[in-house]
Amino acid sequence: MEIKAKCPASCGELLQGWIEGSEKLISYPINWFSEVTLSDKLIANKTGNTKAWLAFQQTCEYFGVPENERPPVSLQVKSTIPVAKGMASSTADIAATIGATASWLQQTITETEIAKLCLQLEPTDSTIFQTLTLFDHLKGATIRSTEWLPKLGVVVLEPLTILETALFRQESHQNQLLQNEANLARGFAFFEQAIRQQKVDLLGASATISAESNQAILPKPFFKEMLEVIEKLDLPGLNVSHSGTVVGLLYEQQKTDPLEILFELERRYVTTFYSRYYFREWTTGGVQIIS
Repeated sequence: MEIKAKCPASCGELLQGWIEGSEKLISYPINWFSEVTLSDKLIANKTGNTKAWLAFQQTCEYFGVPENERPPVSLQVKSTIPVAKGMASSTADIAATIGATASWLQQTITETEIAKLCLQLEPTDSTIFQTLTLFDHLKGATIRSTEWLPKLGVVVLEPLTILETALFRQESHQNQLLQNEANLARGFAFFEQAIRQQKVDLLGASATISAESNQAILPKPFFKEMLEVIEKLDLPGLNVSHSGTVVGLLYEQQKTDPLEILFELERRYVTTFYSRYYFREWTTGGVQIIS
């Protein structure tokens, strides 16, 4: 038997900060996936991808399958998502493993259950949900789901520098988060209005407000220059990884050529720091069983 599941990456978060009384986030999924394969054909060394194996074990325990009753299985994680950049690579690995394991055990599992299991290993991105979702990534609570996922492109800008989320979180940023609360409330109001009216410019504005607020916590180099590109090309906005190093410039695919965005970034020397870039699209989130 062989089961394959996949879960998408993100390019940072649309919003993250102190929202409605606690720290929350809204991630958006992009067409870049971690794919997990469970198979009984080849018994692999269990020292690879430790978090994935832990996710497998946790899921078995969740469904009441003790270790001595688990069939021999190999677990393979296939992913090219950049690691330690704020692109939800670890969430994608763990969530895809949980989904594959549930299917292997012939059990159904909900997005909320996947979130709870993921959170037992580490803080989790909301890419585990099919649509844009306000999520308490520290407690695993789904605060608000939406029914709109616009078709947007994103120019993902990746520097060579890395930042482990776990290390970043060892330092408290609560005072600054609280200072940013009013700005985040304004950004979240734009987000809710964008959802109601299905307007990408409002969505981009909400993301840009959150990104600007985060400059006081984890500043992104060339931020001013990137804002200039947003204004010059009339793009919806930009977003950042609030605990990582990537930046995303959002654009409407039918309106803007991403190469034009890249040209304007190069003119301003932005790519001297963000030396890797990718053209990606928003996609449906959540774990998908693909075979």
